[in-house]
Amino acid sequence: MRNQNDHRRSPATSLLALLIGLTIFVSPTAGQEAEPQRSDFTIPADLKSVTEGRDGFSAEQSQSYRQAYDGETLTTSGDAGSYAASRLSENLPTAIVHRYGPVSELSYQPMPEVGDVRATTILGTMTLNEMIQDERSRLKAIAVIHKGQIVFEEYVGIRDWDNHLWASATKILVGTLAHIANEQGLINLDETVSHYVPELGDTPWADIKVADVLHQRSGLDISESRLGSSPDHPVSLFYAIGFGDPNIPEGLSLLEALKRVEVDVEPGSRFEYASLNTYVTTLILQKVTGKPFEDLVTEHIWSQAGMEGDGVLGLTVSGEPSSPGAFAARLRDLARFGMLFTPSWDVVAEKQLVSEDYFAKVQAAADPAIYGEDYMSKRLLNDFGEDGFGASYQWDAVFPDGDMYKSGRTGQCLYVSPETDTVVVYYSSSYQAEVWVHAYAREIVQQLFR
Repeated sequence: MRNQNDHRRSPATSLLALLIGLTIFVSPTAGQEAEPQRSDFTIPADLKSVTEGRDGFSAEQSQSYRQAYDGETLTTSGDAGSYAASRLSENLPTAIVHRYGPVSELSYQPMPEVGDVRATTILGTMTLNEMIQDERSRLKAIAVIHKGQIVFEEYVGIRDWDNHLWASATKILVGTLAHIANEQGLINLDETVSHYVPELGDTPWADIKVADVLHQRSGLDISESRLGSSPDHPVSLFYAIGFGDPNIPEGLSLLEALKRVEVDVEPGSRFEYASLNTYVTTLILQKVTGKPFEDLVTEHIWSQAGMEGDGVLGLTVSGEPSSPGAFAARLRDLARFGMLFTPSWDVVAEKQLVSEDYFAKVQAAADPAIYGEDYMSKRLLNDFGEDGFGASYQWDAVFPDGDMYKSGRTGQCLYVSPETDTVVVYYSSSYQAEVWVHAYAREIVQQLFR
């Protein structure tokens, strides 16, 4: 196989390629390409381009952005947030998820036509190449893997060795470990939360089934849409604690935020996206294994898939793992993780880590009848432009054709298509979490590989 570094271009060469591509597109002699239909969506005029971080930051820039960090920096994703997303350990206590053994080399078989895939998003209708160049997207890096080979890869806002924030794409680590623990007989999905976490025995969590927590249907008032509704709401507290807000009372923990929840609807009756569900699943995993979350990821995933670099897991000041959304790693390692769910798993791993039973279970638990009422599912139904899908095992969307998608708050993406043996991953720093361009991931699969 080719060395994975052979394809890398200098920033000047990459910029030249982008300019050539743009020139070809707008040339009046081309005549065969439709003009992009850009929307009137805008971002703040004083927001710096994400390309600022293409080659790293100066010492002065780094110090300035470090000093600007507060509890909302990562979720707002302004200039300081864009910096912090690829510098997680500079602002939060962290634990290392360790790589181990030989790196699984990924070969390259470029498919330039990937860049010509068109999709419609909040930015308008344009090709993937045009979207990447559009400053409003704030897309920082993207890779497409098909049949075990990288067919498209661009870095526009980070270096290829930067550990970038996965945000809520981290949740699939939790969902995958829960599946593995269930297969090992360590977790019974029909058991109650309090059976595994006695600390939640006198709370609304007590009698909820593990399955309803794992599949984001616990019925509690913990929807992510509640973030910012009140500083005392459990969701607001959870985020403030997880991302190190200096204004929170000393000693306040994620567990304390969990104990403040209230019932909303009957468990199992509605999909409602919530990071607190993910954290309860994490607590269950730690209870049944006796190991910290970072070691579970290391042992069962990271050390098994030939990762290039260590991962970085954010911790709270109390030492709790911020497993719902504070994990960072290289883009290619996110891609390697995605490959574990495809027929090309053996390109990166010596043994199959995701069993064949997993996919049937994911489909069976993804109920379209209870999907589409919360803010996340409404957004995805609208943005993908189709219905008939649901969610389970911490995936945001599970399609009838077997494709699975997970988003991150500021525009991260893990899209896996087992049937077509395709993985699409990207990192963004979408300002105020407004721009998600996930439609491109599904369109790449639909237009080129299905």
